[in-house]
Amino acid sequence: MKLRIPLLVLALSVVLLILFRLFPSFMDTVYSSFLYILIAQGVSTLVALIPFSLAEVLLYLLVFFLLFYLVRGIVIMFVKPLSQVKVIWKKNLIATASFLLWVISAYMLTCGLHYHRLFLEDRLAYPQLQVTTSDLTNMAGALVREVNLAASYTRRTPQGDMIPDHTFDRYKKDIALAYDSLAVTTGLRTGGRYPATKTILASRGMSYAYMSGFFFPWTLEANVNKDVPVFRLPAIMAHEQAHVRGFMRENEANFLAYLVARHTGNGDLKYSCLLHSLNYILNAIHSAVPQEYPALLESLSPRVLYDLQEEYEYWEQFRSSFGVMSQKVNDAYLKANAQPEGVASYGKVVDLMIADFIIHNKQVQQNPGSSVCIGEGTL
Repeated sequence: MKLRIPLLVLALSVVLLILFRLFPSFMDTVYSSFLYILIAQGVSTLVALIPFSLAEVLLYLLVFFLLFYLVRGIVIMFVKPLSQVKVIWKKNLIATASFLLWVISAYMLTCGLHYHRLFLEDRLAYPQLQVTTSDLTNMAGALVREVNLAASYTRRTPQGDMIPDHTFDRYKKDIALAYDSLAVTTGLRTGGRYPATKTILASRGMSYAYMSGFFFPWTLEANVNKDVPVFRLPAIMAHEQAHVRGFMRENEANFLAYLVARHTGNGDLKYSCLLHSLNYILNAIHSAVPQEYPALLESLSPRVLYDLQEEYEYWEQFRSSFGVMSQKVNDAYLKANAQPEGVASYGKVVDLMIADFIIHNKQVQQNPGSSVCIGEGTL
């Protein structure tokens, strides 16, 4: 009896998953772009009233209760009659099964189904393009110019460290404005109010696991590592907010963070998102056309080079077997959720960036007499 309702909810989740596989366009419109965003905005607004990460607290409580009931169950085996032990263990197993069913169902409804929605390039009507190394190098050159310009507006200490111009709450507001603007210009359902973005108290521990942020589907919170270099924080927030908005594929979340830079007037946010995107372009250049890599690095401004070195040194101190294991777990998780490339899917954002670059350039060339103005936080 106790399992009937959670089993029904799980069955509903499975039915929806099948529908996503059979009718991805229809389910993208009805569920991911409508029903889910109504639920997510309501839950996010309520969870935002809690001033700390509810996800972090729940994870701590989960570990505590797992250990507590495990020890309790073992002790009971030695102090209670066998008949009572069977009853108690049966009751605990049913309760555990019910809990797991609810957990799995909630995950599928708030997160898992979105891995099977339409690809972002289809939603944006990007045509199939034959990308060349020339396209990659042209894109890299354009992005370097953008990053250098954005870096020139950042405040610095005499040593070169970036001084944030805005608070964490201001970043949240400007990211929301950027996603609203993005929704207007692209037609994507990225707008709306999703205020539950939280920092993690154990951020240093996240760094040891090589994690800069995570989306917690059971509370619909975007959780970020506050220990990372300051220039990384806004981009992490924008990336995790893409997940909250129902874009679960890593390359798509990275691409949306890249587009956020185009739709914000917040200088720190713009620079952070562009620098975040630059890392993927640099890796692609190093792999595809390594002979161009040194010249590209030389074209970066001293501020950008300083930040790239600082980021490298930050993560280098956390290299350990635990970090490697964490990456393998994340790789397995992504592969289990319709991303066969695993952690390599993070870097697939380059394909979307090049497609956007080619299309944008063609649009500009078709209207050489017209000026092009990209709205920045206009809503």
